[in-house]
Amino acid sequence: MKKVLALVLFAAIIAAIIWLLIHFKGFGGLGKDSDKGEGKNDTSVSEVVEKKETTTSEEATEEKSEVINISVSKNEYVYDNKVTSLEDLVKIISEKDKNIGIEITIDDTAAKNTVDELTDKLDELGYKNYKKLDK
Repeated sequence: MKKVLALVLFAAIIAAIIWLLIHFKGFGGLGKDSDKGEGKNDTSVSEVVEKKETTTSEEATEEKSEVINISVSKNEYVYDNKVTSLEDLVKIISEKDKNIGIEITIDDTAAKNTVDELTDKLDELGYKNYKKLDK
């Protein structure tokens, strides 16, 4: 009878120890509230995921078409890989919206008065979104 009582007492002690370990986070994260990650040896990894906006091909085409690229070399204007006169260039630009971006690439051989004529004409027409870029 003493052996049975000792065995029951021993089993109760083991069960109490197991319950305490599980209840107070004893078995490597199997316990209650183990998902909070507040321990000293916390090895959890938090991930930050940023949502990136994707642009469709139509939007990319619209962004590209909103910039007119003009190159100035010597006394010539180059638009769309063709040498163009100032009058023709003004006709092309005046068909576009006033808020369109215009990039003027200035070659080392470009004449200052040629660049000035173009920028003066753009100012006169009300196009203020132009940039002068040196080659």
